[in-house]
Amino acid sequence: MVELIKLNLSHLEQSILESMGLDTVEEIALCWKEELGLGKGKWGAILNRARSLLAYERIKAIDCGYDAVTVTISDTSRSTIVSVEHVLGVSPGFKREVEGDRLIIFAPERTPCSFCGVEPIYICENCRACLCQECRFKHEHDYYQTTEISSLEDTFQWLQIKAGEYSLMPQEKGTELDDKPGKEVIGIAREMGFDGFAQSFFSELEGNDIMKKAITCALFSTPYEPAHVLVAGEPAGGRTLARDIIARRLGSDIELVGANTTKSGLVCNPATGKPGVLAYADRKVVLTDEFDRIPPQDVEYCYELLSNGKCSIHSANVHETFESHFIMIAFANPIETVFVRDPIQEIGVPPNLLSRFALVVKAEELEVNRRKEILKRKLIGGEKTSEFSRWYLSWLQESRKHFPKFTASEHEIDDYVARVNKLIDRYSQTPLCRDLRMGDHAKRIPMSIARAGFTEINEQTLDEAIALMEACMAAWHQ
Repeated sequence: MVELIKLNLSHLEQSILESMGLDTVEEIALCWKEELGLGKGKWGAILNRARSLLAYERIKAIDCGYDAVTVTISDTSRSTIVSVEHVLGVSPGFKREVEGDRLIIFAPERTPCSFCGVEPIYICENCRACLCQECRFKHEHDYYQTTEISSLEDTFQWLQIKAGEYSLMPQEKGTELDDKPGKEVIGIAREMGFDGFAQSFFSELEGNDIMKKAITCALFSTPYEPAHVLVAGEPAGGRTLARDIIARRLGSDIELVGANTTKSGLVCNPATGKPGVLAYADRKVVLTDEFDRIPPQDVEYCYELLSNGKCSIHSANVHETFESHFIMIAFANPIETVFVRDPIQEIGVPPNLLSRFALVVKAEELEVNRRKEILKRKLIGGEKTSEFSRWYLSWLQESRKHFPKFTASEHEIDDYVARVNKLIDRYSQTPLCRDLRMGDHAKRIPMSIARAGFTEINEQTLDEAIALMEACMAAWHQ
C-alpha cells in the first residue's frame, strides 16, 4: 500500500481524507470526484495525482501493437488497473483483458450487426455486440451503454500515441547492476549512509560540507515531496563545480536549465506566452543556473509550482493549468555578483520565493590552491572518481521506493519541533523568510536523510536534520 504522504497534501487535506477512512493512495484512486467532496476542482486534482502516481510506479513496460496496447504492470489490483486506464485515457467502450501481469486493451472490431447482419454503427460496452442504428434500440442492454465504433477507432489511435509517449519510471540498465539484486545497493547505502553519499558523490569538491549535504538532501527527496535547495555564492565559489558534478554523474535523471533559459522564462516565456521548461520537467531533478535572473512574471508562477507542483498560466497564447512535480536544485549569484556587505541582505532572490526552498546555502569560496588544481584538471583531463561512482544513480532510484516512518519518541519529536520553531522565530522577518512552510521542510529533510541510508526516522536522524538546517542559517552570518 502507498501512504498518503506521497501525494504531498497539506495537513488539512490529509486529515480530511483520513477522517473519511481514506488512508492510502489506492483507496483514493478508486474514488469518484464526487465522493471526495469539497469541490470537484480541488479534489479532482488529488484524484488525478493519486492515479498518476500509482500508474507511474506500477507500469513496467508498454507495447503498442496494431490491434492492441499491452501494458505490463507490477500488480493487477483494481486500483492499479483504474489508474493505468486513467493515465492512458482508456474509454469504457474498449475491450480489456488481464493476462498474468499484463493489461491488454484491444482495438475496436467491426463485425456485422449481431441482429440483422448489416454494417454496424455502434458497439455495446456491456456484451461487445456490434449494432446498427435500428437494432441499437432492440438490444437487451440500455442503448445509452452503446458507443459509436468510429469514435472508438479515433480514440484508440490517440491511446496508441499516448501510450507510446508515456514516460516509464527509470530502471537500472546498461551497468553492472543488471545482474545484481537491489538488496546489494541497499547494503552499500546502509553502510555509507547519508554523509557517506555526500562525501563520496562530491569527492572532487573539498570543503563546502554544508552545501554537499544540502544538495544530497534534495537528491534523496522525491518529486511529489521535494526538498528544494538554493545555493547562492560568488563566481569563484564551489557551486559551479557542484553543479558540474551533479550534471555529469546523474545525466539521465537531470533537466539542465542554463542562464539563457532562466532569463527567457522558466515557467512561461514572457515574449511568446508559451510554457517554459519547468512545465515539462515532471518527475525530474531540475538543475537551474542563475536562478536570480528569472523575470518577475516567472517569480509569481514559481510560488505555487515549487510548493505543490501546479501552476495556472494565463497569457495571450496560453490559458492552462500545468501539473509538474520535480526537485529543484538552483544556483544564484549575490545581488552585486559578490558579497560586499551583509550576505543575508544580498541574496538575489525574493524572500517569498526563498521560503519555498527547504535549504538556502551560502557557498564557500574555493581556496586558491584548490582552484588551481581544478583548472589544471580541466586543462589536461582526468577526474577524481570514487569506488562507489557506479552505484549513485541506482542508489537514488532505489531510495525513492523507501518511505521511512517516524520511530523517534514523542519527547524527541517535541524537542525537534521546538528547535525548528526557533528558526522560524529568528528568520521569519529576514530575507531567508523561514515561515510556516518550515513545517513541510522539517518533515522532508529527515525523510531524505533516512531514505539515503534506508532507515527509519529516529532521534539521530532528527538531530542530523536540525543540525543541517541550523548550519545553513548560521553560514549567512559568517
